[in-house]
Amino acid sequence: MGLSERPTDSLPDLSMIREAHRILRAILPPTPARTFPHLNRQPGAEVWFKLEAWQPTGSFKVRGALARMSRLRPEERARGVVTASAGNHGLAVAFAARLLSGIPVTVFVPETAAPNKVRALEALGVHLERVGRTYAEAHAAAVAFARHQGACYLHAYEDPWVVAGQGTIALELMEALPALDAVLVPVGGGGLISGIARAYQALAPRTRIIGVQTEASPALAASLRDGRLYEDYPAGPTLADGLAGGVGAWAYQLALEGAIHEVLVVREETLLEAIGWLAAEAHLIVEGSGAVGIAALWETGPRWAGQRVAVVLSGSNLEGEILLRGLKRYLERQTEDPAGRSSAPVGV
Repeated sequence: MGLSERPTDSLPDLSMIREAHRILRAILPPTPARTFPHLNRQPGAEVWFKLEAWQPTGSFKVRGALARMSRLRPEERARGVVTASAGNHGLAVAFAARLLSGIPVTVFVPETAAPNKVRALEALGVHLERVGRTYAEAHAAAVAFARHQGACYLHAYEDPWVVAGQGTIALELMEALPALDAVLVPVGGGGLISGIARAYQALAPRTRIIGVQTEASPALAASLRDGRLYEDYPAGPTLADGLAGGVGAWAYQLALEGAIHEVLVVREETLLEAIGWLAAEAHLIVEGSGAVGIAALWETGPRWAGQRVAVVLSGSNLEGEILLRGLKRYLERQTEDPAGRSSAPVGV
């Protein structure tokens, strides 16, 4: 079954998200939601960061992996789990397998996967396969391997329990920050925003769920523009490797239904600066995929005045070379325009 053939009625409902929340509360503490008043120079805006970058694997993906793998039957655990990943989902599956008593794990990653994520996967002792140039190619190889081995394939963003696990972020946000005007969410395959959108759709439909992608890989934005689903997208070079490639049918359907209210597309140059700003000013290490929401705030600044906004900082698995580039760009902007966006980013 191709991704576009997956029935959207398989999306998790609120009861599944609440059950995932019950499972995760016994394993993972809630991640903080923090604001930085000394950095907020947009009058009237109240901006909060949801620090998924502080998860034990450096990414929100651990939520979905633990929710799904906690529900494996004994015979499924014995046969092992296979998955495909750009890195963070694979790390989450490997972490969950260790926590749940040594489930065998095989992870397929594209040959272009970030070296730091590959090293982390190797350190966790998974069986690692590097196949193809894109996530789509790695995914196809992983599905074929799982079928041949009789193993359980764990989809990164279109498995109901994985999406339910990601949706627990929304429950934590609603408890900590009621009456948000908007939540800015990175979008790659769409599992994160699908879970968050489903929870807000059920419990707080007035909160706008806004997806963010980069100009190098705007698969959801392009799908909505063109009226067709881009499950495979020819991504250009990007700082947000975890968002590169196509988008899944579930996120596309939720956007068509209005549960995802809007998709913003940001420039790579702005994203690089956001990475540097987060490190220098907020003292947060955030990978490109996680920093897109900050870039979106800067590029659309005036619209956030008077609003209470949460930005999901989804991961921290950042290559050192990109961090140095981001800091360099941030310092250059400080020199060019000390009163400009880098020192006083709009909306933050």
